[in-house]
Amino acid sequence: MSTLDSALLTDIREVNLSYLMLAQRLLRENLAAGMFRLGFCEDVADIILNLSPAQIVKLASSNSVLCA
Repeated sequence: MSTLDSALLTDIREVNLSYLMLAQRLLRENLAAGMFRLGFCEDVADIILNLSPAQIVKLASSNSVLCA
């Protein structure tokens, strides 16, 4: 893996982690508004709300951008 590929994967993981943490915060502050802003159905919102910090880190480690 090249340095560029490695840097890109690191950036994707950082974006994913920030997105998941923001999503949890928005949903905790106001569930209905958070669901609307994020485009989540109730099932997805419930899953995001119940993720542990370890699960968030693991999910963020995906090599795909989650908020696409």
